[in-house]
Amino acid sequence: MLNSIDAIGIIGTAAKLEVRNGRVRKVNHQAETEEQAALIEWADKTIIDGICIGEYLIHIPNEGKRGPKAARDAKWLGLRKGVPDLFLALPRGGYAGLWIEMKTLNGKPTPDQNHWLNKMNEIGYLATIKFSCVETAKTITEYININPASALRDPHKSALINQNHISVGFGEVIKTTN
Repeated sequence: MLNSIDAIGIIGTAAKLEVRNGRVRKVNHQAETEEQAALIEWADKTIIDGICIGEYLIHIPNEGKRGPKAARDAKWLGLRKGVPDLFLALPRGGYAGLWIEMKTLNGKPTPDQNHWLNKMNEIGYLATIKFSCVETAKTITEYININPASALRDPHKSALINQNHISVGFGEVIKTTN
């Protein structure tokens, strides 16, 4: 029986492959999913100040298409449009937690995502958009290193989201086109 590693040698490509019933097929590239999976793997192996990041980093299954019944059930059970992909359930520096929306390098947030990120920033969370596993890991590390006892939030470290700008980190802002 073949596994993914054997399949790469047979097909001669590093493309993501899937093996089913001994047949090899190429899987569609899903950059955002792969970046997030890499981040979760990093978080599960990373301990900062005695805290295993993976124990507090939660994925919100808000993506993907659903059939009518599954969509109705998800909405009935509390699924909300625009909720970020990840939540780090650790308060730091006056923030109640860290919400992260992951996007591909050229990805843009939807209006619902912008609304949710703004709302979370307004009520005491830090909410931001990240474009890679490395960038997200850096932000999580910086967030964890904020003094947990600090009661005041630094406005320069807030992730500001509006129609023309998206925060990509603590104080770093890029211009977006609408």
